[in-house]
Amino acid sequence: MYYVIKDSEKLPPSIIHEDNYFAWYNPMKKDHRVEFRGTMNQCYDFMSVRYQKTKPNTLM
Repeated sequence: MYYVIKDSEKLPPSIIHEDNYFAWYNPMKKDHRVEFRGTMNQCYDFMSVRYQKTKPNTLM
């Protein structure tokens, strides 16, 4: 199981494994937000849809 974690408004979210999540974060604290939980591929799919970069408007 993998988690998409948002712990800062200035930095992009991170994908971390469940073991590392419980080693690095306390689930009872509100210093981070779990955006999504699933397999690694599901997490990458979630991030590609949720955090896709907008293309700048260009004049053609």
